[in-house]
Amino acid sequence: MPPVLASILDVFWVMSLVGLFSQVLESDVETRRLLASIVESSDDAIIGKDLNGVITTWNKAAERIFGYSAEEAIGQPITILAPPGRSDEMLGILDQIRQGRRVDHYETIRRTKDGQLLQVSLTVSPILDAHGKIIGASKIARDITERKLAEDALAEQAERLARSNADLQQFAYVTAHDLQEPLRGISAMSELLLRRYGGQLDQGAQELIAHVVASTDRMRDLIGDLLKYSKTLNETDIPRTTIATKAAVQWAVNNLRLAIEESGAVLDIGDLPEVQGDMVNLVLLFQNLIGNAIKYRDSGRPRIGISAAAENHDWVFSVEDNGIGIDPAYHKTVFGLFKRLHGARYPGTGIGLALCRRIVEKHGGSIWVESEPGKGATFKFTLPREMS
Repeated sequence: MPPVLASILDVFWVMSLVGLFSQVLESDVETRRLLASIVESSDDAIIGKDLNGVITTWNKAAERIFGYSAEEAIGQPITILAPPGRSDEMLGILDQIRQGRRVDHYETIRRTKDGQLLQVSLTVSPILDAHGKIIGASKIARDITERKLAEDALAEQAERLARSNADLQQFAYVTAHDLQEPLRGISAMSELLLRRYGGQLDQGAQELIAHVVASTDRMRDLIGDLLKYSKTLNETDIPRTTIATKAAVQWAVNNLRLAIEESGAVLDIGDLPEVQGDMVNLVLLFQNLIGNAIKYRDSGRPRIGISAAAENHDWVFSVEDNGIGIDPAYHKTVFGLFKRLHGARYPGTGIGLALCRRIVEKHGGSIWVESEPGKGATFKFTLPREMS
């Protein structure tokens, strides 16, 4: 290559390097300007300090949160923010930074210039020089005082509510239990009065006494159901054992033997799985659902089908009948406490389906009904295929 041409190429190469270096410098300046803008516009306090804990940088959010201006804070030890008894905590954080460890979302207390104590969440990271040596720390401090106050208020409210619920549950249980004895006395005395002096009373008086007996019997049934419901409320956890649900259904059927025979009900019980739960609760669940199918029958023979099918992580159980059905407008309300759609035409306390819902939810499932008037009803509920 001719010497002149080589010289010209060398000049172009040097000029290219100079141009590229200038672009890098301009880019670096722009990057620094962008980073500085981000730091200054942050809502969180961003503070730099050296390994001795001396403040080196202080953004506007730090001024707003802690009350010190940048001129007041820079050059001061970071311990100016420490409330009494927290200085050692700051030194401990610096020790972790010296070892190259990062501190994430550490919740603590810091003090403002006017002495106010703030709840803060800290994230502290090592600052490295061009050679990878740790030369300081960058701290992001977020004021979480309002959040912590809200959390404390919510926790206090939850605790008060839990105490109130526990007191109400205990009151309901004790009251229901203590009411049973005087009711038994009223019923027994009324029946005795009717037997001893029935011949001396006219038809109207005998009917009044019969109404007293019937009312006390119904009240006793209501209290018995309330006791069962209260018991499910007081149970924080159900016993978890392997239950053959077909055995639970059979137990419920045996308990309802008299009602089944009197109504002529026909039951079709399919293959049912094993689940984790409590046998007594599951017996009550099936007993209430089968009992309702018998109770709310039409003029024909009750036919009740009980089946289960796997669906995702649950077993979906179905208790299907050919009874009077339920209007869709009441599909949700029937599971409420004391909800009786048919008044005095059918016996009951209005607690059975509320108890069913409580039992199913205790087992981690949900319950609903699919029905139309005159077309029977299918009560469905889920139970987990596996309980953790």
